[in-house]
Amino acid sequence: MPHTDSTRWTVLLPVKPFALGKSRLAIWAGASRAEWARAFYLDTLDAISHTPLVRQVIVVTADSEAHVLAARAGAKVADDTPVRGLNAAVHRGAAHAAISATAGPVAVLTADLPALRSEELMRVLTDARHHPRAFLTDHTGSGTTILTASTPRMLLPRFEGASRTQHAVTGAHELIIANVPGARLDVDTPMDLGAALSLGVGPYSTALRSNMRELPLTSRVCQTSGSGP
Repeated sequence: MPHTDSTRWTVLLPVKPFALGKSRLAIWAGASRAEWARAFYLDTLDAISHTPLVRQVIVVTADSEAHVLAARAGAKVADDTPVRGLNAAVHRGAAHAAISATAGPVAVLTADLPALRSEELMRVLTDARHHPRAFLTDHTGSGTTILTASTPRMLLPRFEGASRTQHAVTGAHELIIANVPGARLDVDTPMDLGAALSLGVGPYSTALRSNMRELPLTSRVCQTSGSGP
C-alpha cells in the first residue's frame, strides 16, 4: 500500500550549535568535538532523509552552518534563537510543523545518532504509528532518542535528564523493538563513540574517523530492558 501524506512522518531534528555540542567528548576530541557534532548531525539527517516513511524533515537550530547544511539536504529549517534547550527547540519545531495542514504524525530524533540506519527508523516509525505518543529508550536505559506523536501538539517533550521516566509518566508508550541499536545509540562520550564505530557509522563520521590518530575506547552497546534479544 502506498504511503500518503497523512501516513508519512514529519521529523523534527533539534540541533545545538556545533560549538556548544558534545562537551563530554572534549576529554578525548579536544577542539575537534565541534566537527564530531557536525558529523553526527549530518549522518543522522542522512539516515532520516533516506527513510521512505518520512515526508519532510524540519531542522530546528540557531547554528547558521546547520541551517545551510539542512537546506542542501532538502530539509526545512526552524530558527531556534535564542537557544533555550532541547525541549524548547522541540516546541518550536512542533509549532512550525503544525502550520502544515498535512503534517501527519510527527517524530523527534536527537541529532547524535551516527550509527542510525534508515531501516531501523522505518521499524520504529511503523510501530509508533499504533500509539498516540511513543518513545524509544536510549542505550543507557535512562534517556530517549526518539519521541513520536500523532500530531505536533501532542509531543509533550521531556528530554534531558531521566527522560525515559518522564516520557512514561506523561503517558507515552515505550516502544519495545529488537535489533535497532543505531536508533538507540546517542553519542555523548568517547565510549559511546567507540560503540558507534563498532556498529558502523555514516559517511560523515567515517570520514572523520579516517583522520583520527587513536580510536576511543570501545564498549558493548548496552541493551535496555525494552531492546529485545
